[in-house]
Amino acid sequence: MDATHAHLLTNHIPILGSIFGVVLLIIGMLLKNKSVEITAISTILLASIFTIPVYLSGEEAEHKVEHMQGVSEHELEEHEEHAELSLWLMLVGGGLALMTLASYKMAPKLTKTARLSTLIVMGVAFLSLIPLANHGGKIMHSELRDTGTSTEGVIEEHDDDD
Repeated sequence: MDATHAHLLTNHIPILGSIFGVVLLIIGMLLKNKSVEITAISTILLASIFTIPVYLSGEEAEHKVEHMQGVSEHELEEHEEHAELSLWLMLVGGGLALMTLASYKMAPKLTKTARLSTLIVMGVAFLSLIPLANHGGKIMHSELRDTGTSTEGVIEEHDDDD
């Protein structure tokens, strides 16, 4: 398996893991259920960890597809720009998740603040993943692109049977 394959196999984990973790954390906080909160925060931590190999494999994936027919260079560049911001937000969220997990045992007075900080940063991180995924999908899938966007490098098929 090469980096492109690894990128395509793992890129949904941070997206789904972060939103699942955020929703589960909200539920845990509303129910005041420590077990649900810890499960949510652990999910957030794992999602943020998976962001690293997704990001690192993206560079090699870019080099492999950038010269292929049908690839949108505009979407590739947009995807790359969003990736760095999303990586940092996910890493900060993961660091906060780790601190929150530690606070349950070592600093219970800080747990509420740490938990809320994790929730806010991961909510923003998830929101940053939406345009990232959108641009990523449009790199190879011309059917997802708006008609007003750049079609540089895109080959259009015409039906000659009309």
